[in-house]
Amino acid sequence: MQFTPQQSAGGPKYSHKTKIGNWLEDLELEEMKVKDFSCKKEQAKLSLSKVEEKLSSLLSPAPWSCSTDGMLHFGAKIMLLNKKTNGALVFDTGDRMPGVDEAYAVTTNPKKTGPNMRTVFIVSKADPKDGYKDDIIHYGQKIFIQTNPYAFPKTLYLKSIPVSPSICAKISRQQECSVQAKASYDNVWMIWHVDPNVRFTTKSEPVPVNEPIVIEHCATAHYLASDAFEYKNDFGNELEVSVHSYATLNKSQALALEKTGKLTRDLPTKFQNDQNIWCFLSSNDPSTDYKVVEPGKMTHEDLVRIVKQKLLEKGAYGIRGLARVFKSMDENGNHKLDPDDFRWGLYNYGVTITKEEAKLVVDVCDRDKDGSVDFNEFMRFLRGDLTEERKKYIQMAYNKLDKTQDGKVTLEDIASIYDASCHPDVKTGKKKPEDVFKEFMSQWDTQVVDGIVTIDEFMDYYKDVSASIDRDDYFVEMMKSAWKLSQSFILQL
Repeated sequence: MQFTPQQSAGGPKYSHKTKIGNWLEDLELEEMKVKDFSCKKEQAKLSLSKVEEKLSSLLSPAPWSCSTDGMLHFGAKIMLLNKKTNGALVFDTGDRMPGVDEAYAVTTNPKKTGPNMRTVFIVSKADPKDGYKDDIIHYGQKIFIQTNPYAFPKTLYLKSIPVSPSICAKISRQQECSVQAKASYDNVWMIWHVDPNVRFTTKSEPVPVNEPIVIEHCATAHYLASDAFEYKNDFGNELEVSVHSYATLNKSQALALEKTGKLTRDLPTKFQNDQNIWCFLSSNDPSTDYKVVEPGKMTHEDLVRIVKQKLLEKGAYGIRGLARVFKSMDENGNHKLDPDDFRWGLYNYGVTITKEEAKLVVDVCDRDKDGSVDFNEFMRFLRGDLTEERKKYIQMAYNKLDKTQDGKVTLEDIASIYDASCHPDVKTGKKKPEDVFKEFMSQWDTQVVDGIVTIDEFMDYYKDVSASIDRDDYFVEMMKSAWKLSQSFILQL
């Protein structure tokens, strides 16, 4: 039971009908949460809706190639099955791996889901000058293993990098394996015969489908593997994939070869365990290789939407904070950055894009065609334009602050009226009112540091805030509450 300080000191008690404490604030907060939930539900922004959309997309059927000659061909749509887990290699674009480059987790799924968007892969040639002129894949030939073009707007390559204190497999702590959007030597693999005794003699021979093989990572000389390490994601309980050599520990094979005089230092003598053994699965029915319309390539609008979403996850000041980062990097004062600086500016602010995505931005935001990014133009894409309704209420708020009507508002004027409790981040529970107020007061003097806020600076600030509010009526309600715009004051203007 709750008591007021007066009651604790011996004062009379309230009746059971009397509400005490912060009941009004609790009631308003509950109403705000309901409104926020309804808004997100209407726009399909709920976490559950996003997961359902991802599951529906990645679990939809995909074309599966049929090999008429029993051999593995470049460009064929195949599945990879692991012997130990009896699961197909799969990827999850909702499970992003830490690091500079865009990478997503891979696992094996023991459930027999058949050929779908996350189980079907394509093998492509890594070295165009390897000397092989046909489209058949050979043992020892350098290859890329990439996702099918229907699953994701960008091509993702199976990759691995050496173990480090910060990068390793999530469960086993072995060498990590994932799919990433950048093609490099970390993405290069070679297929070998499962029997080490004939691995040297079978080099350059065609690789059969539906037969056991091992896949070596060229950069580290370890083998692709999957073991019974449970990995939980949105698809359920799957099994971890890593790059690790699971070899037999006994010396019986080496002794047997020595007895027959076949042992040499150049040949491996240990068999790989089931964790390293895979099989390229091909269909037996040519009709499974049907045509599907490929998704369009990522455009600058798609990239802006993704970056904007990540910035808004940081709060209503996310876009404004990025503008400050770019401004601090602009040593020449010409509002331009080269693509690498632009990319690292985003990365320092917690947003990762690839070099190819940075090039998309250059194509759109390079007004002078000198290869640099006009970050003011990029910020304009992020913010979007203010509607006339929003401009009207921003102007009303400024007019209320500008008591002398001389177009000059001081920071003291702003501090005396602004109500931080109506800020979007406070309503959603992300921040406390006092934290928002301090952050709010630090946002001014973006153009000229003089303690005066002009209408342009005021409008510029609310362009950033406006980007985080989808509906005009929500924005108007926020402006009325934050600046105490009464109905009588609105009617006077």
